[in-house]
Amino acid sequence: MMTDTLRALFLVSLFLIAASCEHRPVDTDDIVLAEAGNYVLLLSDVRNNVPDEVYEADSLRVILNYQQNWVNRKLKVMEARRLRLDQNHEVQRRIRQATESILVDAFNEAVYLDMKDETVTQSEAQSYYESNKDKFILAERHIRYRHIMAASLTDAQNARNALLRGHSWTNVAEQYSVNPQKAIRTSRQFFPASTAAMHYEEMNSFLQLIGVTEISPIRRIGDHYHFVQLMDSRDAGEHPQVEWVIGQITEWLLLEQRRKHLRSVEQSLFLKAQANNELRIFDVTIPEQQIEIVQDSL
Repeated sequence: MMTDTLRALFLVSLFLIAASCEHRPVDTDDIVLAEAGNYVLLLSDVRNNVPDEVYEADSLRVILNYQQNWVNRKLKVMEARRLRLDQNHEVQRRIRQATESILVDAFNEAVYLDMKDETVTQSEAQSYYESNKDKFILAERHIRYRHIMAASLTDAQNARNALLRGHSWTNVAEQYSVNPQKAIRTSRQFFPASTAAMHYEEMNSFLQLIGVTEISPIRRIGDHYHFVQLMDSRDAGEHPQVEWVIGQITEWLLLEQRRKHLRSVEQSLFLKAQANNELRIFDVTIPEQQIEIVQDSL
């Protein structure tokens, strides 16, 4: 039986399909950017359909481009309706096909929403990793490193000397790094060697050369003074630590749960349709001799 969530999503989908051809009431707080026939373009439409980072980079250019594209699109739609192209059999077939695709996607999403309480425990993810270790192989060397970016040469030298004397990394980072939280957070993670300190090419080069626990020379890059210390290394071909892939494994297992649940729902729909005499499936197998007869008659 269809849940309330499924019914709601179907209703929303049908409403959106119908509303696309109707004149919408405009919120008094919104800004109208263009009108074409019964279609209205609002500023909120732009904001809802353009990623924030793109919009904020150059909002005026984004609005103008969106406005122009919207006007061109709506004028073509209006002219197509005047020419009755929407009555064309092939166009109607494609509209029905698009509508079906939207409804199928809405149904699948509704099924997944019904699984919102499903979870994958860390124990399950770790068990999957242990049973499938052969699937997890490092394609390149991975490293863990410390990176100090200091405001002055003196700070960088003091930080380097403190680490050589065995002082606490956390204390050194908090005292001398211009961004101690980032420095500490980064030092706890493994990175592919090719992308480690990727914004500082010289630091990346040092990390390719120095050994574990070694500290690079200090270099001035821009307004700051940098050095790196290599802390750990995993060669290509080795297995990654489970912590590196636990998030990815969790996503895989959740996706598999969703697929199994969807297959179960599909089977239930099939059985229900058969029980209600809403479904008939015909045997379309054609014996080879019949195929030959059809071919000979062509």
